[in-house]
Amino acid sequence: MAVEARPSQEKPDVGVVLLSGRLDMEAVDADSPKLQETLQQSVRGIVVDLGGVEFISSSGVRMLLAADLDARGSGKTIALARAQPAVYKIFKVAGISDKFRFFDDAEAAARALGD
Repeated sequence: MAVEARPSQEKPDVGVVLLSGRLDMEAVDADSPKLQETLQQSVRGIVVDLGGVEFISSSGVRMLLAADLDARGSGKTIALARAQPAVYKIFKVAGISDKFRFFDDAEAAARALGD
């Protein structure tokens, strides 16, 4: 699993975290600190770009739910972008797709968080 973090090009007060590969227990252990760091450094919240994620396990879902809880506790928001159909289906089947805002691209999500 690779993780990259950067500010949004259109809304610098929103962080963008790009994930790729398999979001399983091993990846969560490696990626969670970068996700939390980006959330803490952002002003409004973060966009998690899932476009490169081919698989998400329950550990990956828990990581995103925990990050969302942390964000809400500090008055910020998390949005998910570019989730592949198989990844989005996990959120739908688990009954938690309404916990997140899903967007077709990361910059559209950043604009929505920046308003």
